[in-house]
Amino acid sequence: MANSKVLGSRRMTVWAACLFALVAVSQGFDETLRRDFPGPYCQKIDRCCDNRQDSCAVPIADTLCYCDAFCDRDRSADCCPDYYSFCHGKPDPIVTCLHNGVHFSKYNTTRDNCNECRCLEGGHVECDTDLCLTDDDLIHNINSINMLGWSARKYNEWWGHKYSEGLTKRLGTKEPTIRVKSMVGLHNKAEGLPRNFNAIDKWSGYISDVPDQGWCGSSWVISTTSVASDRFAIQSRGKEVIQLSPQNILSCTRRQQGCNGGHLDAAWRYLHKPGVLDETCYPYVGRRESCKVHRHSLSANGCRPAAGVDRDGLYKVGPAYSIQNETDIMAEIFHSGPVQATMRVYRDFFSYSGGIYRHTAASRNAPVGFHSVKLVGWGEEHDGVKYWVAANSWGPWWGEHGYFRILRGSNECDIEDYVLAAWPDVYNYFKTSPY
Repeated sequence: MANSKVLGSRRMTVWAACLFALVAVSQGFDETLRRDFPGPYCQKIDRCCDNRQDSCAVPIADTLCYCDAFCDRDRSADCCPDYYSFCHGKPDPIVTCLHNGVHFSKYNTTRDNCNECRCLEGGHVECDTDLCLTDDDLIHNINSINMLGWSARKYNEWWGHKYSEGLTKRLGTKEPTIRVKSMVGLHNKAEGLPRNFNAIDKWSGYISDVPDQGWCGSSWVISTTSVASDRFAIQSRGKEVIQLSPQNILSCTRRQQGCNGGHLDAAWRYLHKPGVLDETCYPYVGRRESCKVHRHSLSANGCRPAAGVDRDGLYKVGPAYSIQNETDIMAEIFHSGPVQATMRVYRDFFSYSGGIYRHTAASRNAPVGFHSVKLVGWGEEHDGVKYWVAANSWGPWWGEHGYFRILRGSNECDIEDYVLAAWPDVYNYFKTSPY
């Protein structure tokens, strides 16, 4: 009995050394060692001992493996890789799989982009088949289309996320309601519009930076407050260069779904009445929380107005209005500042890297979502291709430093169907609003 314990202790010590050596040799460690150490071992010495014998061993790496019947009791991991096949004529048990260069066991899983993969008996790999937000095939297909006019690339931010997650958490605007669709359109004089224009150049320092909404479907509030903020700066002639709080609307608007989306008319209606605080006073956190605004003045909420401005009321705008054709949209941006546009988003849009975007067949049959962005200008290529310049809300790491260009004049992705804006209440130092 004592001798048996000694032998067991010796084998445990030897196996500990073996495990350390073999893991150093191969990160994809297989309990049978068959993949990394094919042998022969037991076959080489032509021995299969009937009982536990430490002498029934073969050198492997810098230690020993065993060919005795003790392996039959617990399939001990220190058995030679060819023990079962040579001594019993049975296939070696496979407990690891290889997928995309990664070894993993049947007790664990690995990831293939957004899908989980499992190791099955016999070394077979089974992966989920959900559609990912992006993948190598999509990017390759886009970039292989001749004369497309835009290019795609891989974004680490998207990798590992399902497309359904992107539609819910990276967009967020609900399909425009009848109230939005039936808004009376505002018409503008279209004379004297330049071939190329960007509000950032005309109103330097007044146009807000590209935000990142994070994994919160909040484009319905982000784009609304961004457009309103720019118009406050422009209409106040630089007296109120502030960023209005999207979190204020996200958390305080009733009958909307917060980070699961909302309607534009609800966001504009909240800005119109009761109004919002600024971003400094009510910062964006990218999730819906309990509303922290309880009184309708800046001072009562512990906030301060812009320097030199006699304001204590919340920031408000007039009723939102729509602009319904290409030249009216251009004139509105040129004379009054950026506007809000809603577009259909297809799967290929997430991989946009630069150029003039148009929807491709590369994302055919994938669901679509709605997204609101800020139009800041327009332009025209030498070959006559016209485009809008838009600010997205996915951060400056995406697209053309957070911006993108999209075909103009052809209602690409319905981007010219639902264009909204409003006049800011620039308070009491002078009035430029028409109401």
